[in-house]
Amino acid sequence: MSRLARVLIAGTSAATLISAASFAEPINKVELDQDQTGPVSSEDNQSADGVRDMISTAVAQGNSGTGALSGDSEISGVQNLDGSVSASSLLSANGVWASVISTATAQGNALTASVEDGALAMDLEQTAQAGQVSALSRLRISDYAAHTVQTASSAVNAIQTSAEGGQTLSIRQASAADSSAEARVEAAGAEIETSVVGAVAAGNSLLSTAEDEDSVLTLDQSQSGSTTSTAYAEIGNADYGVTAASQAAGNTATFQNDYGDSQVGGVQSNSGDVRSETVILAGEFANGYATGSANAVGNSVLTSTIGANTYSGVQQTNSGDVIANVSMVGGYDGGSGAGLGSVLNATAIGNAQSAYVCASCPVGVTGEINQINSGAVTASAVTVHNGQVRTVTSSATAVGNAATFATQTRGN
Repeated sequence: MSRLARVLIAGTSAATLISAASFAEPINKVELDQDQTGPVSSEDNQSADGVRDMISTAVAQGNSGTGALSGDSEISGVQNLDGSVSASSLLSANGVWASVISTATAQGNALTASVEDGALAMDLEQTAQAGQVSALSRLRISDYAAHTVQTASSAVNAIQTSAEGGQTLSIRQASAADSSAEARVEAAGAEIETSVVGAVAAGNSLLSTAEDEDSVLTLDQSQSGSTTSTAYAEIGNADYGVTAASQAAGNTATFQNDYGDSQVGGVQSNSGDVRSETVILAGEFANGYATGSANAVGNSVLTSTIGANTYSGVQQTNSGDVIANVSMVGGYDGGSGAGLGSVLNATAIGNAQSAYVCASCPVGVTGEINQINSGAVTASAVTVHNGQVRTVTSSATAVGNAATFATQTRGN
């Protein structure tokens, strides 16, 4: 006996689907049809002289679907975006005694589905016309803050799934929109004891986890808009250190399955420029390290399996420029430049595909990889210290096409 739930939602409404386990073998069937054509924006703006804590969250989504299901489930449909989406968290204060936490998230089309005690079958299409999906998390401190965390994330098309049974997924994501995520700390004349700044931007994104059953993913991702992430930290006295990281991917897919065979195939195509930029400007950081990273990739696929076989065979084509830059200046704006040291890393890859198996029994990895890159791939790490430090470590890595396969016995 089956139970049918049908949901048709338009615009920015969230579809929340919950099926109770009223029958011995429940089957959930959901059809989703969403079309957003106007601008969507959110802004959280806070200003204070002196305050103990500041906590801010800004979220904007063009189309959003959320499913929490029990039993075997089927989800199908279309999400279409033709408009801009922006989220901004804007904070400013003279002094913050304890902590600042700021998050900005912008998504054009978003779907999240989780299944308990059952398998998931999904046939979904996400499309976005030319436009912009942007997220900004900005903090301005004029005197003092104890601990700060600024994060920003943007994705034109985003899908996240999980199932306690297996998954059969047919995913099509196409974007002509630009994706931009920026996290900033502006505190040139202030002291911040610890600071973390992170920005993640994606054109098309898929994250999927399954367990106990065989799973199959058929993927078609296409990004023609630009993808940009920026992490910026400007601090007069970064007392116990500062960490800044940026990540940008035109197309990205991660598929994980525990104790069931995994099969991943399809295509990824990126023609838009992908740029990851991290900047640290610190007057001094006497009791800590300045750590910065920038990672940019045109197309990325990761298949990870525990206790079963894995197949990875996604055709990847990248023609956009891929750029990763990280820079650090110690002794900025007349500061002493004193600090324990700095660690910088920049990585840029045109196409990346990885398959990983961890098991105690004889299972293995099979791969058929076709990677084509014609875009310029550049990585840069620049360190300047106008003062005394203990250690300076940095690296810059640029790769046109990268394929990685690994099998590992548990315990090793």
